[in-house]
Amino acid sequence: MPAFIVRPVTSADIPALARLIVELYHAELPGLLSGSQCGQEQLLAYTLRANGEAALQHRLVVCDEQQQVVGTGMVQFPTEPAYERAPQGTIAVALRELGLVPTLKLAMAVVRTLFGVYRHTNRHSALIHSVVVSAPVRGQGAGQLLMSALEAQIQARGLERSRLQVLQHNTAAQRFYQRLGYREIWRLDGWRSRLSWSSLVMEKVLTG
Repeated sequence: MPAFIVRPVTSADIPALARLIVELYHAELPGLLSGSQCGQEQLLAYTLRANGEAALQHRLVVCDEQQQVVGTGMVQFPTEPAYERAPQGTIAVALRELGLVPTLKLAMAVVRTLFGVYRHTNRHSALIHSVVVSAPVRGQGAGQLLMSALEAQIQARGLERSRLQVLQHNTAAQRFYQRLGYREIWRLDGWRSRLSWSSLVMEKVLTG
């Protein structure tokens, strides 16, 4: 099995993070991002930089034996501002990097997501999000190592529960989280699920 390490992110990792988040979007919401691959990565790099410290705080990366970043994830604590996926200026950068039609598709998708956002307000838990491991190394232990490190951050803050949101059609991710001890506690249904993408929230009680 490959040897992976988990470490805190640095600003130098932003290009790698952008590549991974583009990969995540393509896997979970095919067609959401279009235009050139380089342009997509430049757009995601912009959103990361525009978030400033909030893009790096409580975020971890997984590196392989060659020190290449192959995975990432982050924690949102209940008393801290949420990470902004479409900060001010995103549309202008998308027009420059992707063109008009891909930007219109992206803008409509952003509006759709507003109907399906899970509002995390539980003060006894933290929300793990933006978890992605590059396809070539999935199934080799990198994801489990990353999740353990993210959960350790939550425990270090004295919180007893970890939560995450996953799309309902992403059954592979759901099975992975179930193996780690997560169970469904909330599901987006009804009219909001028709306007957005159906999703569910899973929770794990952290012990030890």
